[in-house]
Amino acid sequence: MASKFAAVLAILSIVASPIFAYEEVTCQKNATQNIITSITDANNFCTMMTGYAVDPVAPNEGCASVYCHGDVKNGAEPMPAGYILSSNFAQNKTAKYIQITGCINSAVWAQNATDDGGQMDSHGWPYSCAGYNKFVSLIEPATNTFCIRCCTSKDNSDCDTSKSTDGCWNVIPGLYTMADGTDCKKPSELAALATPPTPTNISVTPTPTPSVVANLPGVNINTNVGVNSPVGAGKGSSANGSPSFSAMTTVVVALFAIVAAAF
Repeated sequence: MASKFAAVLAILSIVASPIFAYEEVTCQKNATQNIITSITDANNFCTMMTGYAVDPVAPNEGCASVYCHGDVKNGAEPMPAGYILSSNFAQNKTAKYIQITGCINSAVWAQNATDDGGQMDSHGWPYSCAGYNKFVSLIEPATNTFCIRCCTSKDNSDCDTSKSTDGCWNVIPGLYTMADGTDCKKPSELAALATPPTPTNISVTPTPTPSVVANLPGVNINTNVGVNSPVGAGKGSSANGSPSFSAMTTVVVALFAIVAAAF
């Protein structure tokens, strides 16, 4: 009975593990450096990111760092070139929050194109946003979207940190569009745009190759090219160099005869 019970527990652990592993954080950052985000405008802001090629994002939220697009502040790192594809600034003076939403190219930071990403915020982590009491930010490689909002309020009314799996669109409503107004491009779409087109309509003159002659006893195959048959034309008869059906039949019969004689 004990062995059966242990087996059941093992099966349950395997089934349940993916459910609870998503939010499990396996690392913790030094809380004394590079933990302050900030927002000035669409061209100058600092948000949280996990390290280069870290996969997946969610279990590594606890050791994220601040990277700045535009002005670099508070000892942060500069944002990798080409990572931010668009940034849309919005401010609510009544609710007193400020935000950036937009598109990224996750391939620049070697992020997994199928990773739904993760949320980094001031709840549960030592991270903060300069001049505000609370903030929430997300990085989503699978959809190539990112967002950050800094709030004056300390509750979840504007910076809701309780919906980490709902995605940028729900946590921070805003514009998730490219500069031309189109939606953020998924990794596969960006990869297709970056792939150079295959050249077409290229004319190549084939180089004639020498004929291979099979010398069999009693069989004579004519390999001479006829006067009225251009080289490489792809068509032929027994008169212009290609063996006729009857000649091929003779070859086959001769081969069978040789094999039969051997036995």
